[in-house]
Amino acid sequence: MENQVISRKKPSRTQIMQTNNFKSIALLTDFSEAAKNSIRYAVDAFGDEVQYHLVNSFYARSSSATLIDLNDVLAKESEAELTKEKKWMTETFSKLNLKVKTHSIFGSPVDAVKKLKRVEALELIIMGTKGATGLAAVLFGSVAAHVIRNTIVPVISVPPLSKFSGFTHMVFATDSKVSSIHSVEPIQKIQDKFNSKLDIVTVDVANEGKDIVHLEPNLLKAKHVCLEGKQVAETVVDYCHEIGADLLVVLPKHTGIFNRLFHQSISKELVQKAQLPILSLEND
Repeated sequence: MENQVISRKKPSRTQIMQTNNFKSIALLTDFSEAAKNSIRYAVDAFGDEVQYHLVNSFYARSSSATLIDLNDVLAKESEAELTKEKKWMTETFSKLNLKVKTHSIFGSPVDAVKKLKRVEALELIIMGTKGATGLAAVLFGSVAAHVIRNTIVPVISVPPLSKFSGFTHMVFATDSKVSSIHSVEPIQKIQDKFNSKLDIVTVDVANEGKDIVHLEPNLLKAKHVCLEGKQVAETVVDYCHEIGADLLVVLPKHTGIFNRLFHQSISKELVQKAQLPILSLEND
């Protein structure tokens, strides 16, 4: 159990990239049903082959000195709830030999991830979204959106009603080149483990006839698809539903399609249609 993370030397990127499977996954939890659902999703997907880090962050929303005692209370509550959550997790998956470490960390969820990454070779974050489902949780200032935009670890955000049924078919929506092969490594690991199909999709909004053959990344086992449509998000999500995609993959930072895909003018109807998990990559 940890309230504070002490720095030590990080594993090198070369060490991390030598493996074909995920080895270290952070499960962010606020002890809600949405968080429990994302934990089920993670274990159903990756089983007991990985080291799970069950993470809860806590802090009083004020810098007032009078809240010092409150933070002590929150720390104890966080540790107690993590103990319960770990017990629930191991009992729920009693047939598996799960490896679970708990981390109670002062600060925001983003702070917690950054602190933990300094001492653990985190390769993936899996977290639930709540209040709104699917794209809505990423659109409207959710905790998931904050983590996605401010950490350097890929994130799978899981809507409350999503159940893992495999990674049979992924859709990578992009119109930009990625800066390194490391950015798309999570896609390749999923492909290797689940023998997933991958469609690299772009949307030709202006009917310009984009030459997507030259789009990066040049991934193996990938089909390039150019869709025509005036509404990027609706076009991509409709395509995901049409082919029965299990996972939508995006590059959140510095890419045009992400800004269009998650623009806040998306209709409520579209938001309700998008019920699939989203893998947000780190474009480093």
